[in-house]
Amino acid sequence: ADMVRSLIDKYSQGGWLPIFPCWNSYTAAMIGDHCISVIGDAIRKDIKGFDVQKAYEAMRKNAFHEPESFEEYKNGKGRRALNSYLKYGYIPLEDSVKEAFHTCEQVSRTLEYAYDDYVLAQVAGKLNKKEDYNILMKRAMNYRNVIDPRTGYAQGRHADGSFLKDDNAFRFVRFITEGVPAHYTWYVPQDVRGLMNLMGGKDKFISKLDSMFSEHRYWHGNEPCHQVPYLFNYAAQPWKTQRQVSDIRHTEYDNTPGGLSGNDDAGQMSAWYVFSAMGFYPVCPGDPYYVIGSPAFEKMTIHLENGKDFIVKAHGVSEENIYIQSATLDGRKFENSYITHKQILEGGILEFVMGNIPNKNWATKKENCPPSILKQRVYN
Repeated sequence: ADMVRSLIDKYSQGGWLPIFPCWNSYTAAMIGDHCISVIGDAIRKDIKGFDVQKAYEAMRKNAFHEPESFEEYKNGKGRRALNSYLKYGYIPLEDSVKEAFHTCEQVSRTLEYAYDDYVLAQVAGKLNKKEDYNILMKRAMNYRNVIDPRTGYAQGRHADGSFLKDDNAFRFVRFITEGVPAHYTWYVPQDVRGLMNLMGGKDKFISKLDSMFSEHRYWHGNEPCHQVPYLFNYAAQPWKTQRQVSDIRHTEYDNTPGGLSGNDDAGQMSAWYVFSAMGFYPVCPGDPYYVIGSPAFEKMTIHLENGKDFIVKAHGVSEENIYIQSATLDGRKFENSYITHKQILEGGILEFVMGNIPNKNWATKKENCPPSILKQRVYN
């Protein structure tokens, strides 16, 4: 709530939510519009202590308008290349995004804006803003416009609708931010199952996901990859998430001054570790659930602000025993590879029995996988 109030104050004093606030000022340094992610997640989770209507006004302005003054836009107010994004449903390669610290990077911007639009759509639905909800949910699907059906990977696209023909999925390119297309292809937390279908189905999705690790393409040192190891859960192979999360914890972090695998970037490198050590991770902030990984501790307690405790126990956990054999929540059999925010706030005990061999039957039914898009209300 404190952070959200500060962001609303920035909007009240400067006229826009910041894209990347720094030096007590607006900047055009990074590419997403993730104040929407932070504020929207707080609203979805019913965090109190700030003006929700004012927050929605601020988020909506960023998502629907560009500054009238070029000087304001140049100084970092508003989304970069918003007009192109709204016109084409993606940012074409012809828009070089000149008024930005990171010029070009059109595909990464498209993917990040589509996710932000999804989060804002959820807030619009919660506030019963029907027209905005419908528009934003349609925009949340804009990620499909930059996934090349020929390869199943993110690809640059021209204004005439044609994709680049280059085989560039595994090399650095101008239309991707600080990475390669294979990294950013997975930046669809709002519709993982839709991405799976776009790739040609579950088998092709799993094959590409496996290759991120078998071919050493995964890059933990850059945060847009951080949800990738958790995506096996959506494909009903949670044991692979358990293996990769545990491996990343042990290989990408150590207890030295250089113990992080990359720039901590506002705490995300550390936050990934803390969540993953607890045993779950918010793949899609803005949706009120967390995807289960592999807990690191025999017992971990969250002291909640409502006075309750949520406890995670992992019986037999060790460096070898990283695989979940079975689970219970408050003594009842638990078969889901995700847990809701509401279940955590209710307090209680989530218990895992751990082992050194994957249990390929736990949490593998379709109904046990994380929701890709939670059931949406439809406004006519």
